[in-house]
Amino acid sequence: MPTDAELYDIDLPEVPEGALTAVEISTLVDSFFSKARQEWARLETLQKKIDGKLTRTWMPANADMEYKDLFRKASSPWLDFAAAALGQGCRIDGFSDEVVWRQAWQASGMDGRQGHLTRQSISLGYSYLAVIPHRDPEKVLLRPMSALKTFAVYDEPWDDYPRVVLHLVEGSLRDTKSQKWMLITEEGVHRFSGGYKVPGDVEFAPHSLGYTPVARIGATYDDVPRSIVEPALPVYNRVVDATFTLQMVQRYGAFPQKWMAGGEALDENVRVAVDTLIQAVGVNGETARFGSFQPADLDQVVKALEAHIRHMLSILQVPPTYGPFAAMVNMSAEGIAAAEAGYFRHLGDLQDPLGEGYELALRMAGDLLNVDVPDDAEVSWADVSSRSLAQAADAIQKLASLPSPPPLEMLLGLLPGWKPADAIAGAQSARAIAPIDVPPAIEQ
Repeated sequence: MPTDAELYDIDLPEVPEGALTAVEISTLVDSFFSKARQEWARLETLQKKIDGKLTRTWMPANADMEYKDLFRKASSPWLDFAAAALGQGCRIDGFSDEVVWRQAWQASGMDGRQGHLTRQSISLGYSYLAVIPHRDPEKVLLRPMSALKTFAVYDEPWDDYPRVVLHLVEGSLRDTKSQKWMLITEEGVHRFSGGYKVPGDVEFAPHSLGYTPVARIGATYDDVPRSIVEPALPVYNRVVDATFTLQMVQRYGAFPQKWMAGGEALDENVRVAVDTLIQAVGVNGETARFGSFQPADLDQVVKALEAHIRHMLSILQVPPTYGPFAAMVNMSAEGIAAAEAGYFRHLGDLQDPLGEGYELALRMAGDLLNVDVPDDAEVSWADVSSRSLAQAADAIQKLASLPSPPPLEMLLGLLPGWKPADAIAGAQSARAIAPIDVPPAIEQ
């Protein structure tokens, strides 16, 4: 994990005002590109581990292809599953300012794009959200940028706005000919192709904001936001070992292996298999004897594997009801709520830093739209708790019977699966039918 000194101690040259020339772009990027490559390499290694593609275990020197194939199949993306389970609980469904929400968030399709961005922030620790002017002045583009291909230079760890941001739009770091870059500064957005040492086809689009409009979506409040799933890597390695053990046992020990003791040698290359015979050659004419070993107890191996998986999910505060071995038979709503209590507390811890990043991006969008978004404007998170329709209906009925009932929009928003737009439409429809008996809306 890099320290703040490694990522923030960058001798960035003075960035000229206005559009940068190819030489100025090369000089600017060259001042931090080596640290960018180091950070990208670290995050790429972490992502491979999360995807289950980079695991190590002891292997005998004479291991054959069958042995290696079993180990290759033992690796599973459990950490990616955990990140997805946490990310699914952090879904934004509204913002305090309706204009910015409609003309920036929804106009950019962020309802669909936010899932991957949030999930990557949980996996790697952070990601980025760029705020770019749209051709239509009534709209703003919000574009997620992966931390695997984006590097931002900050003066201090607590700064909201970076000095400069470099993003690899297309291509690979290993092939400069295929590369297309985007360099975002306090003056505007520069696009160029090829390696940064000799930028080509430089294009510039000003934004006139006076700051670099890129928000870091961090999963923690650390100087360098840390991965939420990385602490579970040691336990994940034990899961891989246990899975490999299970495959070895079910391949070589799940059947009664036949044996022969004594007699003459049959074949010294006989291997453990269902249709083979293990032999201990006799001496001095010893009479051959036959028998079989007891098959391995697969249930005990599976229980050990389950224990490792539960341990890993416990560290990540993913409830057992999300795991593949959860006993869900006749489980009451109260039991499910108790099992998921730690999960929702963890979601609250995640939503605070994630929400700050998204709110900063939406305030940037407000600046581009000339909308005064207050500092206390907040995003609203979708309710993903396990509530039945009967529970929601009972709560709505009790709240509606109060002397001063809440607005109908708020009550209908308690219904499972209802979005804010659904609640507003439902309240309007209800008032059209019974305008007197329906609780009034909040005065704007």
